[in-house]
Amino acid sequence: MTSLIDSLAASEKTVIVIDIGQAYTKCGFAGDSSPRHIIPTTVTIDGKTKHVFENNSDVMILHDDRLSEFIRSVYYKYNIANSRGRRAVIVESVITPTRIRHLIANILLKQLEALSVVFIPSHLAATYTLGQNTALVLDIGYKEAQIMPITEGIPLAMQFDSLSYAGQAIHKQIQFLLEQHATITHQRTKQPFSSAKIKLSEEILEDIKVRCCFISPFTRAQIYAEDKLISNESKGSFKEAASIDYPVDGDAMIHIPGIVREFACEALFEQNIDGRSIATLVLDSLLEAPIDFRRQLADNILVIGGTAMMPGFLHRFNAELAHLANLPAYINRSVIKQFRFHSPPAHLNYAAWLGGSMFGALDKLESQSIQREKYVENGILPDWFTDQQTS
Repeated sequence: MTSLIDSLAASEKTVIVIDIGQAYTKCGFAGDSSPRHIIPTTVTIDGKTKHVFENNSDVMILHDDRLSEFIRSVYYKYNIANSRGRRAVIVESVITPTRIRHLIANILLKQLEALSVVFIPSHLAATYTLGQNTALVLDIGYKEAQIMPITEGIPLAMQFDSLSYAGQAIHKQIQFLLEQHATITHQRTKQPFSSAKIKLSEEILEDIKVRCCFISPFTRAQIYAEDKLISNESKGSFKEAASIDYPVDGDAMIHIPGIVREFACEALFEQNIDGRSIATLVLDSLLEAPIDFRRQLADNILVIGGTAMMPGFLHRFNAELAHLANLPAYINRSVIKQFRFHSPPAHLNYAAWLGGSMFGALDKLESQSIQREKYVENGILPDWFTDQQTS
């Protein structure tokens, strides 16, 4: 007689969808309108919480045992799902190293005995939510802003580009501005934040970003920049936003001035030494796209990623594009001066996951998946970037 557990495992084989990000991972089942869980990409080993991906001098370090333990927790702890005989959809970054893709395939197909797995680039997956097969997708996550055009359902991988202007850059700017302008009260003693020599964790910096910060309108940011050039001590007629108190370490209180709340996010729009910013990513991508698709791409811009959810982001971003498009560097090279943005049917931080959920519910999933038997036999993964077989 078949046991109750075996019966339940056999009756429920819904495809699981996982979008593994550097900071957060979205997971759930195909056909759902939102992920069951959005969790930090961390594992607890020997009582200590550790990141699956670690950044050491801007070099990503992957610990194989951590990834294996993390994927197991996605199945058994968060989704309470049996991995054996179940198909999986992995929504991945367009620049995921081949070694990591092989490691994920090994964990799913060999260790957890999943029936099959399919890898979908996050930019392509996001377009599934629009019913639109041509779009310019900009993903602003934790570490990078990544852009890639999708034309007729085909990712133009050779036009992929990225900049390190994303959530992590805002965190660094918050820490810097706090040391420049903030004060802290501890044990009834108020002192400059820099004197306290406190290095805030990424979790606290993110909480400050989400709870306290916002993005300034384009014209106001320009006024602030002009006043800052005139004097670093006096901001002229510029009126700062209201300050706010943020409790930390139980009995301490950080007094965050308006200048920190409002202008920490300017790190997203600053140009680097090469004159590049997230706005120039869009303009340069349009110039490099096939001329027949430029207007269509400009009318179908999709911005996704958790950082793009900052209050005021899309309004400011559109103003930045309009301003740069009329500068000499672009005005003589492009006739496009207006841009239109899609609003996906999901929060921006899991729009790509939703696309993976939709794909996982399609009949063509089986034909496009990597089957366990074949992978165990030859160890080959199709590489969507080069359209070649890798082993």
